Amino acid sequence: MQPVSGTPAASTVPRTPPSGIPAVPRTPAPPDRAEEPYDADLAGYLAAHPAPAAAVDAVIRDERGRILVVDPVYKDGWDLPGGMVDDEGLVDGLLREIREELGPVPARAGRLLAVDDVPAAVYGRALVACVYTVRLPLPVTVDDLVLQRDELRAAAFLPEEAALARLPRRLRRRTAAALEAERGAHTAQLHDGRPVPLDPRDRWALLPSPAVYAAVLHEDGRGRVLLVRAGTDGPDERGDGAAEAPGGGLVLPGGPLTAAETPARGAARAAARALGTRPAPVGRLLAVDGVPAPPGGRALTAHLFAADPDHPTAIPDKPATDPAHPATDPGSASGASDSTGADEAATVPGTGRKDGPEGAEDEPDVEPQSDAGAEAGPYAEPRSTAGPEDGAPGGSGAVRAVWVEAREAAALLPDWQAPLLRHGLRALALGTVAQLEGGVPQPGTAAGAPPRAQRGGGTPE
Repeated sequence: MQPVSGTPAASTVPRTPPSGIPAVPRTPAPPDRAEEPYDADLAGYLAAHPAPAAAVDAVIRDERGRILVVDPVYKDGWDLPGGMVDDEGLVDGLLREIREELGPVPARAGRLLAVDDVPAAVYGRALVACVYTVRLPLPVTVDDLVLQRDELRAAAFLPEEAALARLPRRLRRRTAAALEAERGAHTAQLHDGRPVPLDPRDRWALLPSPAVYAAVLHEDGRGRVLLVRAGTDGPDERGDGAAEAPGGGLVLPGGPLTAAETPARGAARAAARALGTRPAPVGRLLAVDGVPAPPGGRALTAHLFAADPDHPTAIPDKPATDPAHPATDPGSASGASDSTGADEAATVPGTGRKDGPEGAEDEPDVEPQSDAGAEAGPYAEPRSTAGPEDGAPGGSGAVRAVWVEAREAAALLPDWQAPLLRHGLRALALGTVAQLEGGVPQPGTAAGAPPRAQRGGGTPE
């Protein structure tokens, strides 16, 4: 088949496997029978009960957002990676099929995008076809895959429209619905590839919408802001990798909102979780940014709130220095001679602590809050996994709080958070609210106002 114009040609099977991709052994978990005793009669009944066949397919994207399509040897036409489920779980079957087709790639199953009930009239037996997102380490190309000769003739990463054009009509409908669900927050419910009518209340609940992120700006009155280290288990889900940022994964204290939270309440909860403290009400809104969606991701509405000086939050008196990233120590990062020493307390507005060891009050005892109700959403906030003896609030293991010079902090943040901080600092000084779109101040808003001298100093950039 000729390649689609403007798209890369499909790759044939490589002769040798790529280096550096470890095999992923299948290790199914043993059945857990602690919940219920084994019922032989029920097991026999279920084994003989008629059941629909099940199929699983994968939406796999490269770093440019293109979709992987494959050319199976056992049938005509192009397809998504995947296949039929044996006597196993859906995700187990999906990952097994991917290994059988693409080789020992470290694939991770993601969201369930679509469930399609295909009636028996189509194939002679009822079929339930599910489409999942599957993540591969980026960057990835077809040459990084080991196409199995008995399964696939070729594979290619194609733009969405070109990929859909290569698929058979029925699979094309199902995949298009799955891609629409990927852009939203729902799972497509289909009957032979067509949407199932829903009650209007459910239809409203499933409308695609941006994710909402909220963070809190702690500024110590000495030109420093408080950042936290993201978890060390990989880059964030936006694809720009907080854990790969120049500052070693430093982010603003905050996180994604749940469906039942207002931005202010979500900011208080998520920031407290990141810092390992008790939630405290936040101050006024400083900035709102509409962040465009990365390939295959979600658009984001990000809110930045000031910390409320009337509701103190216990945060560290001195920076928690990380030997692996000495630049996160404000003293070493800026070369300032007045960096906080072991006996010197940083001034934190609203905490009641004085500037200096003589007037420093004892910090209130705080315990990290368990936040079991919050989901690890698309932009999961940092988690604290170590004890408080590690020098950061709630411990430093996967997260560490650091004071950073405000003029340097933006360079340490992920690209989508840096404008939020820069314009949030300006809004804090001017008494305004910054309205941004993709990090750019909108015409006619106070964010674009020229700096003006403030009592006690100029406006931070």
